[in-house]
Amino acid sequence: MARRPGTDSSTDNAAESQCEVEPGFVGASLPETADYDPGSDAGDPGARADNGAAEASSGAAPLTGVDVGWRPWKVVIGCFCLTVPTYGLLSGIGLFQTYWQRDMLRGYSGSDVSWIISIFGFLDCLFAGPAGTLFDRHGSRWLLPLGCVAYVASFIGLAFSSTYAQFMGCMTAAGAAAAMPTTIAFSVVGQWFEARKGIATGCVTLGAPLGGIFFSLLLQVLFDRFPWKTAALVLAATMACLLSLGSLLVETNLPVQPANEDSKPALSSVLRSPKFWLICYAVFAYELVLFVQWGTIPSYAVSANVGNKQFYLMMSYNIGAVMGRTLPPWLSDRALGPLNAIIVMNIFTLLVVLAIWLPVGGSSVAALFVVMVLMGIGTGSFVPLGVSCINALCTPEHTGTWLGSAYSIVSVATLLGNPVSSAILARYHCDGLLAFLAAVLFSGMISAAALRWLFHGRRWIFKARV
Repeated sequence: MARRPGTDSSTDNAAESQCEVEPGFVGASLPETADYDPGSDAGDPGARADNGAAEASSGAAPLTGVDVGWRPWKVVIGCFCLTVPTYGLLSGIGLFQTYWQRDMLRGYSGSDVSWIISIFGFLDCLFAGPAGTLFDRHGSRWLLPLGCVAYVASFIGLAFSSTYAQFMGCMTAAGAAAAMPTTIAFSVVGQWFEARKGIATGCVTLGAPLGGIFFSLLLQVLFDRFPWKTAALVLAATMACLLSLGSLLVETNLPVQPANEDSKPALSSVLRSPKFWLICYAVFAYELVLFVQWGTIPSYAVSANVGNKQFYLMMSYNIGAVMGRTLPPWLSDRALGPLNAIIVMNIFTLLVVLAIWLPVGGSSVAALFVVMVLMGIGTGSFVPLGVSCINALCTPEHTGTWLGSAYSIVSVATLLGNPVSSAILARYHCDGLLAFLAAVLFSGMISAAALRWLFHGRRWIFKARV
């Protein structure tokens, strides 16, 4: 295990598992090393020696340099192409729900139809656990194309569906298949970047808002001009092109890990760590808010009597999310650190809900558009910063297992978010939904703050970069 800044040699000798949790975040400023330059071993020759020895002994040294040349950014482009038809489609999938309720599933309630959308996101996250483990052990060469083929096939089946059960079956298959390209897209970036990991992850996650904008425009045109079968087949063909390009560009930068017994203690040590559970709950809260946004913006627009603006509200939200996926991760790399940045963005989003959306967002169309942009910035930052926080707790060769384990737990949020929020919106109207969002955001902030406090030895060190 490579020694991180702020740890001593005894920690290295004791750390026998592949992934290290207790020392804290990679490149973080510890209280006792406040003058240390985060993310650099320039002032610690012993750390450089330990890093080299650990990598040599583990057989998991990078095959080529990180942060250097064009290959890392080629991989970022490939990962971006993988997230556009997966998370990008998911960020605009509320249009599916309104279309089905209007034309094909008129006899079902909004809460019933929302379960089709929720099962898609739930299985994408739930199957991230086994997908991440398989990626760490076997790489992406065969797993990625298989996952992409299964994903596209699910949407071809969706084109020939017309009943609730058929829609549910196809979206179930699509969610399970999507776990492979999305987990690989988020995991492989950590193998190619160190100093620029935050902004690189942000660029990958740009596939969600940009894909949301693209698919919102595409679906609007397809649903207006073509019957469901033709529209869905065109959608499947578009996704196939993007996934094929992503599969060609993505490559790993570490030797794949053998399926030996040493991989088992790593996962058990993760699950025993309070730090892992704190970051898991924080990400759980953020994903819950994110999925509520994705799924209920169209329904909220109808409830607020601006249903004819729902398409433009989705566009505004995704435009804000583009800024959220890039600016906060850039600040994370340059100054704040991933945990500090995610706490700041949590506070920002909570203030938007309580100070703008709740008082005036439901009564003014202009204010609602402003809120959508600001919420896009806030919630859009949660995915890249959450991934960066989890990546900072483990070594690159085990990123897939860590991210997969975390998102398997977080999958519960994706399952419950849309149906629960739809039920709250129907019973307690707009104010009830906003109160729910505020409560979830506040709980996520407490969890992230507790992780920061625990990392600093149960002390508050406000100026430290974490």
